[in-house]
Amino acid sequence: MAGSAWVVGGVKRVLTPTGHPAWLATSYADVRLVLSDARFGKAPLASGGETTRSGRLLPGLLFTTDPPVHTSLRDELLAAMRMCPSRLLRDSLAGEADSLLSAISGDLVGSYAAPLAMWAIGSWLGVPAEDYSRCAEWSSIVLSLNRFPGSVVEDAQCALIDYLEGLARRRVSEPQADLLTALTVTAAVPAPLAATVLATGYETLVAGIANAVLTLLTAGPGFSSWPSSRVEVRRLVDELLRFSPLGGTLRSRCALEDVPIGSVVVGKGEVVLAATGPANRDPARFVDAEQFCPARRDNRHMAFGVGERFCAGSQLAVMVLTIALERIAFRYPGVRLAVDPSDVVVLEGAAEPRPVSLPVHWL
Repeated sequence: MAGSAWVVGGVKRVLTPTGHPAWLATSYADVRLVLSDARFGKAPLASGGETTRSGRLLPGLLFTTDPPVHTSLRDELLAAMRMCPSRLLRDSLAGEADSLLSAISGDLVGSYAAPLAMWAIGSWLGVPAEDYSRCAEWSSIVLSLNRFPGSVVEDAQCALIDYLEGLARRRVSEPQADLLTALTVTAAVPAPLAATVLATGYETLVAGIANAVLTLLTAGPGFSSWPSSRVEVRRLVDELLRFSPLGGTLRSRCALEDVPIGSVVVGKGEVVLAATGPANRDPARFVDAEQFCPARRDNRHMAFGVGERFCAGSQLAVMVLTIALERIAFRYPGVRLAVDPSDVVVLEGAAEPRPVSLPVHWL
């Protein structure tokens, strides 16, 4: 569903990407409730077949568990992140962005957003550069909603886990200054957590960079007037995350008991899709919600979720997005779209909506 398809309103009956009945929450208050209330969980979705997506996700992953298991896994991941903080990548990330921009082609997604995202998440985890391509492919398949048959998704998931299990075993005997080595210290089973970081991190970063550039070149001021202060840059990045031109993410939950939301009661066992895109444009929460306002101050968007499932990698995401955009502004301040915005094709069936490609003129 693209941004134009979203309408903020009450909870409605819809079908999931795999054709199963569900409730759709779109208002800020309703989405926040679904994402933060303990009466909604993730674990039943992992064991309930292909209710919300093609392919069964493995149980025991960070995004297929509920407390207390989820809490324990998250603590293991956060402990590893403290041992190997993402901020250590900052200087080398800017250099990698410049290298990519020096050899840039006309498609921003294929020649900049995707390789920079894979470099960032791969470097942090400690994935060898020669394995970036297959890790990116596995990640895109695993996090697709209905683009591939379930068997293909499950095979990619197993391949990614097996690969990271082998890499983790090597890190035990040959530790490095990377997140995977830290996970072998903090986590009882490091590979599934590493797979979560890799797959969700890669897809989120590709979409974040591509969507931010699309927003700046269509609804925003472009790159020629990039803000000068750190505070202004952070406000701009937060507004880019809020504005989400392609509709934002659908986050799925299952009601663990009967839960009233607005005028409806979601029954125990029923699925709710929480749409962060329209929630982040809810006029009941944001002044001039449909306007892109780079200097917006009160901006508690839900691009990274909310509550105990708030994205553990949000600091990395903000850092990568900021540097990716800053380097474009420095190198190509006159960059513009090479096609009409209506001709930008959206990648259908992806967990993170984004353009398939983004043709631009680098000026």
